[in-house]
Amino acid sequence: MIDPVCPVVPVRKVHALTISWAVPPQGKQYRCWALALFGGNSETGFDQNTTYSIFSISITLTDQGYQNFYQVVHLVFQYLKMLQAVGPQQRIYEEIQKIEANEFHYQEQTDPIEFVENICENMQLFPKEDFLTGDQLMFEFDPQVTRTRTRTRILDWTLIRGGVEVLIRLEYKGD
Repeated sequence: MIDPVCPVVPVRKVHALTISWAVPPQGKQYRCWALALFGGNSETGFDQNTTYSIFSISITLTDQGYQNFYQVVHLVFQYLKMLQAVGPQQRIYEEIQKIEANEFHYQEQTDPIEFVENICENMQLFPKEDFLTGDQLMFEFDPQVTRTRTRTRILDWTLIRGGVEVLIRLEYKGD
């Protein structure tokens, strides 16, 4: 059996924990243990394609958080179970939708080659009317996306199938 924790040597002094899941394609505790928490999908060709989507949660840990990283993982899964029980919240979706719209409308001008590359990637994922906006804007709230997408709830994938846990720490250097 493969050890679910993959040790990685960082290039700078940092403790980080990343838990990732491959889920069906998706076209569209705080205890002073963490300094930062990020979750989601980068919407790059690796994280989002026609075969699978990657959903990741990355936590930058304090030294105490690193010492308790198994408990941090446990808390993440407890939170996911709570989300599964509560279900999608339209209010939260609409808040994020507004933030994404503001970021889209007030974004800095990108380099033309990056703009073309982004459109080419979007052409593989979205209908033509969404080539320019599909990876940046959120459209209609659909709670069924997390409940029944491809006959399996997304949260079920994260809770039942487990994820790949990557623990980054300086002490792995030389191992």
